[in-house]
Amino acid sequence: MASNNLDLAIRDSTPQVSMTIGAKRPRPNLQKGLDRDVYLVLKKLEDTANDGKPFKTTTAVYEAIKRSNSSLSRQKKRPLEDAIDRVLQYRKEELGDDSSDSEAELDEPPKPDDDRFLLNRQMTKHWHQSPTTAASATSQDAAPQNSSDAARAIKKRRVQEDGEERSKDGAVTPKGALTDTDAAPAEKQEKTPLKKTQRSSRHKVEHPSDAVQIGGVADVYTELCKQTYPVLKYPELYAVNNWRKVPGILLSGPPGTGKRSLIRFLASKIDVPIVSLTGCFEDPERLERSLNDAIEEAMRLAPCIMLIEQLDWYMSNPGASSHSDSQRRNVIQFTRQMRRIEVEQDKDRHILAMATTSRVTDVDPAVLKTGLFERTVQMRIPDPEGREDILRLLTKDKNLSEEVNFKELAKITHGFVGADIVNVLTLAEQEAAERNTDLSLCQQHLDQRFPMDQPLPDLMELENTQPSDLFPEPVISTLTQQDFKKAIKNFVPSLRKDGFTVVPNITWDQVGALQAARRQLELSIIGPIRDPDRYRRHGLRRPAGCLLWGPPGCGKTLVAQAVANEAQASFILINGPELLNKYVGESERAVRELFNRARSSTPCILFFDEMDSLVPKRDNASTEAGTRVVNALLTELDGVQDRTGVYVIGTTNRPDMIDPAMLRPGRLNVRLFLDLPSPDERVDILRAIYRTSHPDAKAAEFERLEAVARDPRCTDFSGADLGGLHEKAAESSLERETEKTSESGIDDIDWEYALSRTYRSVTNPETYRKIEAKIGKS
Repeated sequence: MASNNLDLAIRDSTPQVSMTIGAKRPRPNLQKGLDRDVYLVLKKLEDTANDGKPFKTTTAVYEAIKRSNSSLSRQKKRPLEDAIDRVLQYRKEELGDDSSDSEAELDEPPKPDDDRFLLNRQMTKHWHQSPTTAASATSQDAAPQNSSDAARAIKKRRVQEDGEERSKDGAVTPKGALTDTDAAPAEKQEKTPLKKTQRSSRHKVEHPSDAVQIGGVADVYTELCKQTYPVLKYPELYAVNNWRKVPGILLSGPPGTGKRSLIRFLASKIDVPIVSLTGCFEDPERLERSLNDAIEEAMRLAPCIMLIEQLDWYMSNPGASSHSDSQRRNVIQFTRQMRRIEVEQDKDRHILAMATTSRVTDVDPAVLKTGLFERTVQMRIPDPEGREDILRLLTKDKNLSEEVNFKELAKITHGFVGADIVNVLTLAEQEAAERNTDLSLCQQHLDQRFPMDQPLPDLMELENTQPSDLFPEPVISTLTQQDFKKAIKNFVPSLRKDGFTVVPNITWDQVGALQAARRQLELSIIGPIRDPDRYRRHGLRRPAGCLLWGPPGCGKTLVAQAVANEAQASFILINGPELLNKYVGESERAVRELFNRARSSTPCILFFDEMDSLVPKRDNASTEAGTRVVNALLTELDGVQDRTGVYVIGTTNRPDMIDPAMLRPGRLNVRLFLDLPSPDERVDILRAIYRTSHPDAKAAEFERLEAVARDPRCTDFSGADLGGLHEKAAESSLERETEKTSESGIDDIDWEYALSRTYRSVTNPETYRKIEAKIGKS
């Protein structure tokens, strides 16, 4: 019987073949053990992870299994996906057969009733009928039934066995009890089909207004206007001349530089809407449908801009750790939609795709090819003029004191991006609010009367305090220069967390001697940064690279910091081992990202400390990874990509251990040997050390320094050794402080104490001079 077969299929928790009377074809068998396991897990996941809805794609089921604690998550990908395909096909037919089986049973001619259990059936038949209709029902059962009567009877029994029904007013009606709808005609009993609630679209449409403002990016805005304005406003020019229009532009730059704001500002000026596709990629299950809806909307609104924010989040590089199968599908679906736009869009109305990213190296190269985002525009960290422009724009509606100096503020906010300057303005306003509010009474009561673990009463009720005493009459307050300086001092810019450092506060006054090195660095690095046009007129366009080498403690790092301070350039400090990674390709990737960051913040000085550990000779490299790092650095230094404004300074104690290719012209061709200081240079260095540590030192104290520096015991002392000598003398002075009758600084007895306990750190200075002679001849 059909019902018996259906019951058997339902009772079987691991389905094989479910045959019902009237079915057109049997369901596929799930005979393999893996198929049965997938079927059971799939039904469980539908209830727990998918809100009771069936899964539609293999990828969705695969990712759900991987996220679960099921043992199937340890299965190999290919066999598991094949099993998921078979189970999904089975589930699709299973869900479709549920309705067809019911209709088939209704159309099946009635079978002769089984005479067994006749009395039980006669009794149970009247359980769900009212007393008024029981008699009529009994008489009807006695009469012969045709096929349509049997079908209606089966349908009625199923409805009656559904359990307790709810009436229209929400009251529970027992089984078999008649409601108002039962007495209504059959035509009125038919329920109207429920309308599906339409899901909100994943894409967003925005019509930017002229209120969008952005500053400090005039050069990037000009470049984008040249590339976007003609194709969006005058597409007929391209159509008449059969010119090809750019399909997509990628806007790259550090976080907080205003990439999205710039696109909105551009759209407001060109007067075109923005269709944001970002939300479409946040729902992998409806990706294709969401993109279709978004593209249709873009075609309707064209000319327009399609925007994807943080492209590297949704279409990451296949080599990145964040890459997944869903991101591969994102690339495929987006590529199809771009081809669809190329074929279906109106030639007189262009759709321009634009995207933003903070790390262009993390974007899948497949979407940077022709036909997609084939052009990349780089946004840089604002220079002093750009920061001044941003400050003026943000404060144009503020009440400012006359003493506010935007040029000075722009100078001390080195490395700040637009988002950082917005936060600085907020902190400055907070400083002004605290300055104009008398909180002394509040603080007094909070400190003396109320512990922090107890509720606070109304401060106005304390000692009949009046509101005017706590908060004076509201007055128009102004932001002062001091408010901005306090805010800047207490704020850490975002790029400093990403490897950038503040401009060092080391000046040339703190560096003693080294006059020859100073002149060469002024010529090679500081001059091109300060006056690039002058060097360009003389044909010096390529940024120089310098290698500072010599014995330890001779001031190589100090000199590099003084150069960065003198040039007011961005400064990135890299210790050689920081770039090395045990995973294949990660070290080269770190080198590329390093130079990309430097290019986004030009002028920038890359300072490699202990460079011999990073780029050793390739024939002596202990691992293949070392060779790849050398090759990656050579590629960047050769300037295959534009290196304008990026200057490299490296330090080492042993230049003979560095790969010779790094020292060729165009790379680190400027080599400066910082030898141990001579007696005259020791005097200059010791005076610089003493002047830095004792700003208020007297002339008599400086007179003692020459004799100390020329003492034979200071022979072959490095700058670091002289610094240690000063510390020993200061310690001796501190120990004798209680015995002194007057403040005389460090006395001769203190220097004598230090000289007797300080020794040179470089034991073989001749080795470095031999290396210098060898390198000088090469």
